Amino acid sequence: MILELLGPGSDPLRALSVALRLAYYVACLGAAGLAIFTMGFGRLQEASDVASCRRLTLALVAAGLASSLAWLAAQVALASDGDPFDAEVWDMMLASRPGISVLVTWAGLLTMALATWTGRIAWPLAAVGVVAIAVSFTQVGHTTQHQPRWLLATALVVHLLAAAFWAGSLLPLMIASRQAGPQAASLVEGWARVASWVVAGLVVAGGTLAWLLVGQLDLLVTTAYGWALLGKVALVGALLGFAAWHRFRLTPALAAGAPGSGGRLAASIGWEIVVMALVFWAVAEMTSTSPRPEGM
Repeated sequence: MILELLGPGSDPLRALSVALRLAYYVACLGAAGLAIFTMGFGRLQEASDVASCRRLTLALVAAGLASSLAWLAAQVALASDGDPFDAEVWDMMLASRPGISVLVTWAGLLTMALATWTGRIAWPLAAVGVVAIAVSFTQVGHTTQHQPRWLLATALVVHLLAAAFWAGSLLPLMIASRQAGPQAASLVEGWARVASWVVAGLVVAGGTLAWLLVGQLDLLVTTAYGWALLGKVALVGALLGFAAWHRFRLTPALAAGAPGSGGRLAASIGWEIVVMALVFWAVAEMTSTSPRPEGM
């Protein structure tokens, strides 16, 4: 959104569209990540924490529904000289890739909300909703404009599922860390073991996407997309630093019952959440520009 405002001939409506897309990503992937976390680690949480995660998941589902609808309305406005209520353009938009993407997102969010409301017995249904949300993003964006389409779509789904798992886990982990104790240590250690494999998948899928979309190293420093991508990579590097610090220093201290270890881990995860939010912002900036100059 900042790139849109700073560029020549800036368009506030386009900047608003990017901001809405950012809210759309955060809400949908946050809800999906919380559902994944609960499916995998809910049994290790306190009952009150499970209930809190369920309420937050439902709140993020509502935010995802609202922000995706608002983003689609912004696309209608952009296509109709500023009128977000143009019925004819709405008909065309709902049949287009952005419309189909939002409809699939809605199906995934509502399926996941139903499973979350019902409880653990419906988690297979939640898994379907989570995958639907990830797949919905393959209908729009740069992966629809380049080849090989199947590899780009697969890498994007893997990347999004891994990112959702990581982002959606941070708040429950911070809450558990504050409580400290053996149960919290068991939760954090179990999550860290799984996260090592998930992060590896995230990095491989992200590298595949970057190479197929950019294609040339010089474009990293000669295009707005390249600079936004470099910013994202730097921020992900910071997240990996947090992950290593937590796994090898703060989590063992928590497991050993060191005084104040829970508070230190919770505070560090809080800063990790801030960096994760900046990663989503970098992604929103990347989606507002092309990875390659026109004609390439």
